[in-house]
Amino acid sequence: MRWYDKTPELSGYIDYLRDVEPDRRDKIIGDLKGLISDGLIDDNVLEFPLTTKRRWYDSDPYAWLVINALKYADDELINRVIGYFREEKSGG
Repeated sequence: MRWYDKTPELSGYIDYLRDVEPDRRDKIIGDLKGLISDGLIDDNVLEFPLTTKRRWYDSDPYAWLVINALKYADDELINRVIGYFREEKSGG
């Protein structure tokens, strides 16, 4: 079980990113990075896995950083991220 499976809506959006065209995915990941404080990343996300590649985002350091930082996010940030995805998918 992945850490984000405990929040089904977030899990669906992260899975959605796997199939989005690369340019659009890069924009979304950049937008999500803008929602996450640098402190959350600096304090919790230490090393990019160089050998183990289990998830689609393990091959993309920037996506890996953003998605793994969300593991340590509070409910408020998770709700902002979900709100962002809702708007993004609706064409907003």
